[in-house]
Amino acid sequence: MRAKLTTTLSLVIVFSLFSALPSAVALDVPGGLATTGNRGGDYNEGSVTVTWSPVTGADNGYAIQTILNGVQVGTLTGALGQSTASSVVSGLQGGTTYSFKIRAISSSAVSAWSSAVTAMPITSPSTPNKPTHSTSLLDATARWAAPPSDGGAAITSYVVTEANSGRTQTTNATTYSAQFNDLASGAKVKFNVRAINGVTAEGTASANSDETTLPSVPSQVSGLVVAKTSTKDQLRVTWDTPGNGGSVLTGFEVFLRQSGADLQTLQVTDVAATSALFNGLSAGTYSAQVLAKNVIGSGARSLEPAGVDIEGVTPAVQASSQGSSGSGGGGGGGGGGGGGAPVLASPSPSPSASASPSPSASASPSPSASASASPAPSSSPAIAPTPTPKPLVSPSPKPSTVQPKPVPITTKSTVSTSLPKNVKISGATAKVVDSKGQVIKGIKVTISSKGKVSVEFPKGTKTGNYQIKVTTKNKKVVSVPVTLKKK
Repeated sequence: MRAKLTTTLSLVIVFSLFSALPSAVALDVPGGLATTGNRGGDYNEGSVTVTWSPVTGADNGYAIQTILNGVQVGTLTGALGQSTASSVVSGLQGGTTYSFKIRAISSSAVSAWSSAVTAMPITSPSTPNKPTHSTSLLDATARWAAPPSDGGAAITSYVVTEANSGRTQTTNATTYSAQFNDLASGAKVKFNVRAINGVTAEGTASANSDETTLPSVPSQVSGLVVAKTSTKDQLRVTWDTPGNGGSVLTGFEVFLRQSGADLQTLQVTDVAATSALFNGLSAGTYSAQVLAKNVIGSGARSLEPAGVDIEGVTPAVQASSQGSSGSGGGGGGGGGGGGGAPVLASPSPSPSASASPSPSASASPSPSASASASPAPSSSPAIAPTPTPKPLVSPSPKPSTVQPKPVPITTKSTVSTSLPKNVKISGATAKVVDSKGQVIKGIKVTISSKGKVSVEFPKGTKTGNYQIKVTTKNKKVVSVPVTLKKK
């Protein structure tokens, strides 16, 4: 405990001569001693005003002794001048009761000490101890305990601050935790707390809790390779597992691309997957991109590698994925039987040889020479006039091929979709970008309170695939794909 000495050099010299002065026989003990605990200041800056009745002959003033638990605190406080009748003792702790005594001093004598009187300064509370905090995704909860002293006045509230962002919360006097929601992904967070009792507008802030880093979206996928397989209409996409951003991965999105645009998107829920297959491709040059997802959101798309030429045998487009632990049986020709075969994400009808009502001679899957064999001498009409069946082509309904060339729409068109459930809608903004990441102007995006997104494309917008980029109040960006089709 420190005490402020409010005296001058001359009074210090007088105090140093106390031992040489005779016992107080010529000076009366100051009477009427009273104290008042003052209100205000930080916890260690409390003060008490001491008053008394002046004593005749006290030409060197008075000395005030501050006592705590029977022991003098700091040095004596001096008050010069015989007529002086009050002094302020400062540097005291709020909420602590002190005792005070006084004696008169002349040039030749000192009086006896007076009887003690007590007082308590009232200040802001003492500094709370260092808080702790825990996190759950983008939420954090700070916890603390009441400070050692309320400063002499009851605590009315606590102010908790996230030190890096400056966000604050106020709790009542009996609540010792505060939850901060929707913090920025990847942010570093630490918290301090102040106790308020109304004596001052702000208490003294505690030390910060230990800093931690919140999870973010996964890292950008790298190591992307696209390659054709032994099957003429198939493209294999492989990638390296990215960093999860501090939260477990929930899956991947694989984008089949051609001429800078997305043709198809494959949702891969196997978090151990490192490859995917696109089947049934028509002839052309294809590439791909991959992004990883966790509960925070979607990471950045991978860089797009150079395209690969696919010979193609059918215009149908279908896709499948397989994990890194698969046995590789899905890459074989003829639709891939066997172990480890990929599961089709969007299978199209595929007729088998048994679906044909023709005799066993038609079970051959390839257009062999038997299709053009000369008629037999027998009179059997069932074989000669019937050409060799082609079960892999003719029975199959002709599905749509790759996405048609973009054309401008002739009237405005509205496309609707929905945001993921974990997206905080309040305060969110949105924009629409094309496959090259360019912002499309003149588009109106509306987000309902239930997460439904409506995009109104103006007349003249070209058909094709677009991305709705939704930015939440906490700067989290969520991408939602939409497709504009010609009506």
